[in-house]
Order: sequence, then C-alpha cells, then structure tokens
Amino acid sequence: MVYKFKANRVWRAYIGGRHIDGFYGKKSPIDCSMPEEWLASTVEAFNPDEPEKKENEGLSICEDGRLFRDVLSENPEKILGKKLNEKNGGKQSILVKLLDSAERLVIQCHPTVSFAKKYFGSPFGKTECWYMLDCDDDACIYLGFKPGITKEKWIELFKNQDVDGMLECLNKFNVKKGDFWFVSGGIPHAIGKGCFMIELQEPSDLMVIPERITPSGTVLSDKKLHCGLGFEKMFDCFEYDGLSAEETKNKYYRKVESSDNRFIPIVDKTLTDKFSMKTLKVNGNAEVDLGEKYAVVIVTDGNGNIKTYDYCSDLKKSDNFFVTAGSGNLSFSGNMTLVFCMPESNR
Repeated sequence: MVYKFKANRVWRAYIGGRHIDGFYGKKSPIDCSMPEEWLASTVEAFNPDEPEKKENEGLSICEDGRLFRDVLSENPEKILGKKLNEKNGGKQSILVKLLDSAERLVIQCHPTVSFAKKYFGSPFGKTECWYMLDCDDDACIYLGFKPGITKEKWIELFKNQDVDGMLECLNKFNVKKGDFWFVSGGIPHAIGKGCFMIELQEPSDLMVIPERITPSGTVLSDKKLHCGLGFEKMFDCFEYDGLSAEETKNKYYRKVESSDNRFIPIVDKTLTDKFSMKTLKVNGNAEVDLGEKYAVVIVTDGNGNIKTYDYCSDLKKSDNFFVTAGSGNLSFSGNMTLVFCMPESNR
C-alpha cells in the first residue's frame, strides 16, 4: 500500500527552505524559519524556543487528514512488516527530511543508541546521513573532532563561547551535489550554508548544542542546548576520539553510483545497521521488490509512473510517498531518479 501526505514544514532555529520551495515548484521561493520538510514522520519536533509552538509539529498528516502516527498504531505489523514491527515495538525506525540551509547550522551532537537509552529513555539515538541534492559553490560541512581535542578543552571553549575555536576543532569539507556523508551518533558536526539535502536518520530529535546563539542571531534556551541533560552531562554525549580529515572522509564519505534501471545501494549494512538508502534511475521501465521492508521514496528528478498490485499514479520531481512492507512488485516507467529510504535489514 502507498501513503501520500500533506505538506509538513517544520520550524527550526536556523534560516533556510528556499531550495525546498523550488524543489516543489513554488513560484516565489523564500528562505524562512521553516527550513525542513519531514516526510512520513511519526516524530514530534523538539522546539522549546519556537515563538508560537504548533500542536503535533513534525508529525505527518495523510491525504485523508489522519496523523500517520495514528494510522501506523492501528496496524503496525501490516505497515512495518512482522519482523521489524516486533523488533522495534510497533515504531517506525527511520525519519526522513528535506533540509535546506541558508546559514550555517549550530554545532551539534546526537546521542548513540546506548546513550539515548541510558539518559533519554529512548530506544533510538540519532545517527544520520546526508545526500546532497544541490549545493552552493561554497557549501561545506564540519564533521568530527580533529585529533587531540579533549573534553576539557571543549568545555572551556563552550564556557567562553569561542565559536571560531569550536569550528577550528572540527574537520571541514567542501561539498557538492551528489555527495553523501554519514554521521554516527556521538560525532560533533555542523551543516554549512548552502546545503540542500535528503537527511535520513534514526527517529528522534535529540541533540546537544554548544553554541548559545545561531549565526543569524537566535538565542537558544538552556533546555535546547543540553536537551534536559544539564550542562555537565551534555558533554558526555560527544565522542572525543579525533580523526584527521583524510581518515574522516574515508570513514564517513561515500561516492554515489548510478546506472539505468538498477537498484543501487548508497547506505547498506557495511556502513550501519540503523537504516539503508538506495537509488533507482528509471530509463524506460524498472521493477523493485522491497520484500518485508517499508520505504519512504522521493522523486529527485524527472517524471514517470508507479504501479503496484493496488495502486497506480503519475510521478514527478518532488513527489514523495510511503510504501508499506509486503507491497510486492513496484513497477516504474518513465525517466526519473528516485531515492528509497528504508529501515535496517530484517534478516
């Protein structure tokens, strides 16, 4: 079965979103404080600093007006598949976003699963990955500590709010359209200005932040900074085993391959057991069977058609949808590129 959703833009403390507007074909794209679109989401956004907090922010709404979270809770085994439903207690184990940065995001760090279980009572951490759909010429990311950065030094930089000093502690990489980067839980990072991406991650909004003010001047609350941990404990979330830039790139960067009518992995179990991502470039006709996996699918370019045993629809760039587990053969026709975001292996 296939589910489609209403628009689901989410407030964040940084500015962006113009490329998302353009991706969806809006005539006058703008940057604003809604720089993310959450797709097929069952996760609520943690926005303690939002001026006007919205009910159920982050949760996707199906075309018929129901929250997808509620639809899932009614029949999780049918939607997620028997094995993944049992493994994850009826919860969807991924969150997919479109993210567009018109400014550098604050430095942040997300918990590993073990840290999230111990200190947040969450079965999920926030390991994530970024697939770049478009980038400004000077776009960059910051990823991972350089060698020799200690917890004590990091805390001192935080106390002094030496942001330049913090950024100097991290490896910096220029990025371009088509790049893919993986970000383990515990690894400090910051997305630079001018990055438009698909972000696939574990389903949580947990993070700690050592910057008190965003580059555009938004002051963040203590609660947003330490996420309820307190300032002493938040620094235990960071992994301090630094790597050189070359080591970091070898570990976290992947080249995205492309071949007509082939289902090609970008993320698989050789990189992580948290989720998987594949791409399909349709040139004429192509078929995919997801087996007992579900998927969030995004059409990143072109147009065409999808047919399943119980569904048929035209597709165009920016269309996105959720395919339930056990949906059988998915038949695609046309000329288009699709990205499939899926859970971990169920074998």
